[in-house]
Amino acid sequence: MDKKLLVLVLVGTVLAVAAGVGGYIFGYQKGYGAGVEIGRAAAKTGAKDVVANPLEKLPEINPFKKVVNPFEAGYVNPFK
Repeated sequence: MDKKLLVLVLVGTVLAVAAGVGGYIFGYQKGYGAGVEIGRAAAKTGAKDVVANPLEKLPEINPFKKVVNPFEAGYVNPFK
């Protein structure tokens, strides 16, 4: 292997690793800062649950609740 190619590969690998480590560190700091701000906002408002449940506002999607069931009132279970 040529020495120039070897040096180029090594320099490229070092730069890629440095970019990955730097991105992880700065990304972690950004995410950590956002989490701290959410915690401070929750402490100010006294909220106990900061994370909202997106399924609370889910519309009714069962198509069979809108259909009239002819067998619903016709049969009475004698053992109940």
